[in-house]
This record gives sequence, structure tokens and C-alpha cells, in this order.
Amino acid sequence: MIQKLKLLLVIIFLFTSSLFADQIESEQVGPGVVHYHEFREAAPWHIHVLEIDLTNEWIRLETVKANNRLAGNEKTSSMADRKDSEEHHVIGAINGDFYAAGGIPIGAQVVDGILLKLPIDRSVFGYTTLKHPIVDIVNFQGSLITSKQNILAVNGVNEDRGTNELIIYNPFFGSTTKTNYWGTEIITEYISENLAVNDTIRLLVTEKDSIMASGHGDNSIPENGIVISGHGSSSIFLNNHIFKGDTISLVLNLRPCSEPIFSLIGGTPRLIRNGVVSVEWNQEGINRNFAYDRHPRTAVGISRDSTKAYFFTVDGRQSGYSVGMSLYELANYMLEWDIYQGVNLDGGGSTTMVIRGKVVNSPSDAAGERAVANALLCVSTAPTGELAILKISPDEAFVISGENVQFSVDAFDEFYNPLTISTDSLVWGCDSIIGTISDAGVLSAGEKDTSGYVYVSAGTVLDSALVHVTRVASIQLFPNPLVLDVGDYLSLDFEAKDEYGNTVQLAKNDFEWSVTGDFGTISRYGFFRATSPGQGYIIATYQAVSGSSAVYIGVDKYVIDDFSSLKNWSLSGLRMNLAQTELALDSTNFVSEPSAAELTYSLETGGVSVVYLNCSLAIPGEPYSIGVHVYGDGKGHWLRGEFSDTDGDIFLVDFTSEIPV
Repeated sequence: MIQKLKLLLVIIFLFTSSLFADQIESEQVGPGVVHYHEFREAAPWHIHVLEIDLTNEWIRLETVKANNRLAGNEKTSSMADRKDSEEHHVIGAINGDFYAAGGIPIGAQVVDGILLKLPIDRSVFGYTTLKHPIVDIVNFQGSLITSKQNILAVNGVNEDRGTNELIIYNPFFGSTTKTNYWGTEIITEYISENLAVNDTIRLLVTEKDSIMASGHGDNSIPENGIVISGHGSSSIFLNNHIFKGDTISLVLNLRPCSEPIFSLIGGTPRLIRNGVVSVEWNQEGINRNFAYDRHPRTAVGISRDSTKAYFFTVDGRQSGYSVGMSLYELANYMLEWDIYQGVNLDGGGSTTMVIRGKVVNSPSDAAGERAVANALLCVSTAPTGELAILKISPDEAFVISGENVQFSVDAFDEFYNPLTISTDSLVWGCDSIIGTISDAGVLSAGEKDTSGYVYVSAGTVLDSALVHVTRVASIQLFPNPLVLDVGDYLSLDFEAKDEYGNTVQLAKNDFEWSVTGDFGTISRYGFFRATSPGQGYIIATYQAVSGSSAVYIGVDKYVIDDFSSLKNWSLSGLRMNLAQTELALDSTNFVSEPSAAELTYSLETGGVSVVYLNCSLAIPGEPYSIGVHVYGDGKGHWLRGEFSDTDGDIFLVDFTSEIPV
């Protein structure tokens, strides 16, 4: 459905627009592990990627369950911190599977070779003991084998025991089995040192509970073993064939994978199959809107030769910063990294990436990082060694001539494990053309506009940072324009930028403030008071560079945007065809000269569709009312505006009713 809507004066969904151009940053954070942060302005999107070389001898992939229990929620950063230790450093982590009430994951999970939960008919990501990653839909098949080779099928893991069923309980279920006394339970300890799904696990029987009387059942689950619980026919089998002191075997298979599985986590749906976008939402029983709408996303992928794994997060629901991706946008982005197999994980407010203990993305929940059911980890087993790497921060600095900048240093061993280094062991230096630097790493910039380097060393290990000595090139004042009544007062804000477009940190009293006209006064700290009706400008000057704000005192009406240009506006939406949606200037019908904005849009049917007109227009003064002139197409669409105040609180205004009348 393609429609046209002419917007003659509009304020719809007032969001902050990003000022950054497309850019990508990279940093090596572990042996064979590189973290990338990419920003794409068009959407906009903030994307984090962790590239992991699985051939590196020190690297492996693991999963972790919240609170070490099948039911439970915990923040991804907390799980990563809890699992971090010497020779087991968590380099990176992302949130994992979708989950039900209580934090029980929807799909399967394997932690250190132990199966926590059976799979459903949805994709999983796994990692074998041979360091091979897998993306597939797996099916469970389990067998209990006695010392005399009698075999009984296993019906489930860490779930309620039903009629005639044989259920395996491990410590992730809890401290006890929570079973009744109508059954037999075999308590065991692991004999096998290295546990894995798709492999034979040997067990020693330490106790047998087979008396159907009060006080039996609900046995304690050993920390280094399992409880095998049978009812009905399964109980009879356990009674007849297994006794205390026996050595028995357990095989829990997740097919079609044939290799022993060390780690596995659920997700949905598959995004990439054999190097081709294949968003299999319908095959895996997922809602269509979930695939096509934009949300924060988390995903994992593997290369064609299975030597590399990639963790992905895309921030969303933060207009002007990052709007999120549809699953198709995510899959196409993953193809840019040559992903051969890929699967989506839980997203939305759950989306989180942690690098070396720090959350690097921007979770979308207002409260910040969300507690989730499980997480996928990249772990380095490399031991902590001697100092090998120094990293100066910032690695590139822009400093105003005559001003100071503080540098700091992080230290690492050859495996990028962080080290503590004494400041007394650091030697600082810099190119003389950029100024001088103290023993504490404080650079005092010279007077000449130039570039050079700051250096730091500790013994034979050194690093450098590029420094640009520059000047203030532009000053912007806010609000601009400034609309006040007589007697009102306001403290103006500012943004100063250097010759490279970087923001310069200055104080308000660094400026020389002035007012053109006899309608108000301003202090040396940018504090303006309106004294009489009139209009003119407030001017701030620093080192011969000036910025100004138009001032209107005592006016009845002010036009926020007359659509003489579209530079303030961008488009996005949900369940709409962005390629067939356009905002253009039109001079045939307008309220204020010379033009209006004409919106051509294409909405999908069968659900709520939205077109967002994103802008970053400041509303001056304290208006009593606000309006929008719209020449519509008669379709009765719901027209809303979103506003935020100085505290960041959001307010929605209906310009038309939700249901046409």
C-alpha cells in the first residue's frame, strides 16, 4: 500500500540524530580474538562483533547458566565475571537463549559437557570437544547401560518424572530431585573425567533408594554426579539390574552431530544456511513480525571452514543512536563477515555484549542490562605472563593549543591478559613540536597547530599515541532560537568544535558573552535575563571565534521548522517498505514559504505499521501549545508526536485519534 501525506508543519517523533559518520574500530582483546565496533549512520546502527579464531590453542567456547541452576536469571556481565579466573579468562560474552518464566531456557543447553535441558525443534549453536562449531536442529536420544549391558532408554533430563519414565537429574536442577516415593532412584558419581554429550559417561553407583515408603524419593543430587530416577517399568528395571557399587554407563546423544559436544545453547531462528540468507522463522514456529520488525539483536555465526566463530550484537530501540535490525537485515550484515552458518539468539532488552568484564554495547531497557537465562562465552586458558603490551588511552587526542590532556596506560601480557603496572615504572615523552609532557602523563600542548606523538615505555615495551594540537573552529549555542517572555531567564549551553570536528571541552566563563539589542542582559557565565520585548542575538566568543543564538522576547508564535529544507529529518519504521518511502520538498501547497514536506509511504497490512519521521529539533521556550499542519490522504491514519524534556522523560501527543471518528 503506497500513500502520500503532505506535512506542512510537523513535529513527529522528535529523536536525537547522531553526528557521527560511518566508522569501524577494532581492538585485539585476546589470543586470536578481535573486538569490532561499527557505526552506520543511515539507519542508524551501533554494531559489536567479536571475531574468534578457534584454531588458537588457548581459545574455547563455553556456555554458562544463570546462578548455575536450570531456573534462574542473571546478568550476562555477572555470569562472565563469575566464570573468570586465572587460566580461565572470559574474553567475551553475549546473552544466550530465549527463556520462559523463572529463567528456564526455551531450547537445549550443554555446560562443560553436561546436558541441562532437552532440545525442541529449533536451531542451536554448539561447540564440540574437537573445537568444531555447529549450527543445527538437534534431537535427543539417551540410553542407560548397566554393568551387564542391559539397556534402558532415557526419557528426559531435569524435568518432572512421568509414568514409566526414566529421568536424569544433575546439580543444575537443584539440590534434590523433588520426586515422590513412587519410584526408584540411583545416586551416582562421575568416573569419567571429561564429560561430553554424544559420548559415553561412566558412573559409580553410591546409593540406591527403592523403598516405596514415606521419607523416600526426593534424593539429594551429588555435586559430582547425577541421580537416575525411574517410575513404573523404569523403576522395575533399576531395581532388577543396578546395585550399589556397580559401574554403569550413560549416553546422551544430540543428533545429527556425531562429535562429542562440550558446549551448546539454544536460539531461533536460523539466519544463514550454507552461506545464503535463510531466515527460517516459519520453519521454527516464530511469529512473522519478530522476523521483519526492527529490534535489538544478538546472533552467533561460523565461517565456511569452521575455524572462526563470530558473536554479534546490534543495539536497538534507541532512535537517533541505533534502531535495531530485522532478522533479514541482521543476516545480510552477517554475510559481510562471510558467515556460512548463523543463528539468532535472544534479543530485545536482553541483547548484551561483554568484553573483558565491561558491557560494550548499549542495552535498551531503561534500567540497563537485563538479567537473562544463560550466556555464550569466549574463554582464554592462557596463563598470565610477563609484561608484553602497553596501550595508551586515548590512542589519538585532539587538544586545544595551550590546554592540557591526561593520558593513561593499560598493560597486558602476550595473551592480552590485563596486568597491573606501577606508574613509577613508566617513562613518558613526546615530540617537542606538540608541547611537553609530565612524568604523570599530562601533556601541555604548545601554541602551534601541528601533529606529533606521545610515547610511553616500561623497559623495552613501548606504545605511542597521535596528538593533534588544534584550535576552536566553531561554536554553537543552545537553545537556538531562544524564545522567552519578559522576565524569564535561562542559562545557555554550548558546543565548541575544533578544526577536525571534535568537541572541545570549555567552561562557560571561557567565553566573552554579549547581546545585540536592548532586550536583555547576560552574565559572564552565559546566564541571560529577558528585560523587554524585542529580538536579536546572544553571542559567545572564544579566541576570535563566535557563535550566536537568535533571541525572541515576547512573541506570540514561533515556527519550529518551515520545511525550507529536509536536513533535520530522516525516515525509519516498522512493518513498512523503506525503499518505497520517501520524504521530499513540495512547493505547491504550504503554510509558510517556500515549501512543505511530502511523505510518500508504503505500509504493510495485517498488523500495526509505523513510519517514523526522526528529527532533533529543539523546542524553544515554554510553549502553551504546539501544532502541526497536515494535508492528509483521507486514510485516517494515527498521527502522533513524541517529545522529550530536559530530564529525558518522553511524552506522546496524539495529533489524531488512534481510531478514526
